[in-house]
Amino acid sequence: MSTQTPKASALSGNTIPTNEQQERAALGDVSGDARESARTVHGDKRGEEGTPPSNTVPSNDNTDKFKVLRFGVDSLYLSYRGKLADDWNFKLDELKTKAQSEDEAEQALAQVAINSHIFEVRDKGVPRFPYVLVDNCFYIKINRKQSHTLPMAHVQISSEYLAAVGLEAAEMDLRIVINTLGQVEGEASVSRADLFLDFSCADNLAKIEQGDWVTRANLMAKYFDCRLEEPFTGWVIGMGGNLHARLYEKVVEIVNKSHKVYLFELWKANGWQLGDKVWRMEFQTEKQTLKELDILTLSDLLKHQAALWHYLTHDWLRLSIPNPNDSKRDRWPNHPLWDAIADVYALPIDQPRLQRFRPARLPADDRLFVHGLGGLTSFMASRGIEDFGEGLGEYLHQATQFHASKGEPFHSYVERKVKAKNRKYNTINNQKNMVGASRRLQEEADAYQREKDGDDGDA
Repeated sequence: MSTQTPKASALSGNTIPTNEQQERAALGDVSGDARESARTVHGDKRGEEGTPPSNTVPSNDNTDKFKVLRFGVDSLYLSYRGKLADDWNFKLDELKTKAQSEDEAEQALAQVAINSHIFEVRDKGVPRFPYVLVDNCFYIKINRKQSHTLPMAHVQISSEYLAAVGLEAAEMDLRIVINTLGQVEGEASVSRADLFLDFSCADNLAKIEQGDWVTRANLMAKYFDCRLEEPFTGWVIGMGGNLHARLYEKVVEIVNKSHKVYLFELWKANGWQLGDKVWRMEFQTEKQTLKELDILTLSDLLKHQAALWHYLTHDWLRLSIPNPNDSKRDRWPNHPLWDAIADVYALPIDQPRLQRFRPARLPADDRLFVHGLGGLTSFMASRGIEDFGEGLGEYLHQATQFHASKGEPFHSYVERKVKAKNRKYNTINNQKNMVGASRRLQEEADAYQREKDGDDGDA
């Protein structure tokens, strides 16, 4: 697919699913054609005089119910040119070898601490980048050799970290990490930037038809999930190109795919209420498109972010009110909803930051305190135990016996598993002394055994 971009000078200048439905919701099959629907977002609208919509007879609008919840850059990919230091090349190669070990204790040591980050060193690289470091802030791909064509490091900054600290602070932190690894040449270049807008509105977006879009893209698809009461979930426009757009129902996507529930907190700060639909308008701009728009570095992106949004929503894509009497689609007026979307950077709106963020990739509390108790409750039921204290003690006692029969003390097994999770979750540097949580478990098991032996003796 091919898309057109302007010369460099062009940049100057409604309810959410129920809980049960959310459990079943997901972006469904792609349909190239829209289902039967009205000609515009508001339905089969006619002008006040009974004529088809035209430049002189605009449709009614619901912009008074249009609410901006959040906008900016959601995904950012940066590249750094330079050369990896020899000592770091040796160290990362050694840690990668540990990550590939069949010994879980060796794998747990495949970590590296830089600044405030404890990165997991992956056992595999990616094409042309042999080393990969990961935490909740950064996904860093590292090239071991200096190259005229490849950067020393290619990095994805996480959406959650951007939501917590913003573009500039995130890049400052990242630059410290990259400068630690080697000699960096020049400013970070932008490889990809996804601009977005989260909003709620009264318009029925399911009634958008393919012909309502005016775009430079050649391909588009409308998404449905027929398991939902309201099956329409979004549009993708320009798939496969250096620039494409997505319009989709964000709450459904969070519940069933990304699980980025931290966005709820940010939306609430701007008036979102549980039960409201949230739509995301998102543009994924790749390096080639950014280059044609003279956006090469992060400073370029910061300077021209509003102008880039203007190009994306005025020149590359529009939602129009079709005029069947005018064959020139570029003369069709914008839908009022699109005017509101396109003008979002002119709005004086506070952009809330996440108040709680950690570089660690922690599991959700639901997984820890619901699914995590599955083994204990299964044990208690299988042994006919109903008292929690008795069940926990007996579980520790029998677990100790079980692992001893396998040739490994229970406390050693727990310590090994905790260290493996330390690496996975970026919580504790295993090469330093750890707090003896596993030893406390062993002490509890021993205490229970002594108490049980005493009870048997009394009998």
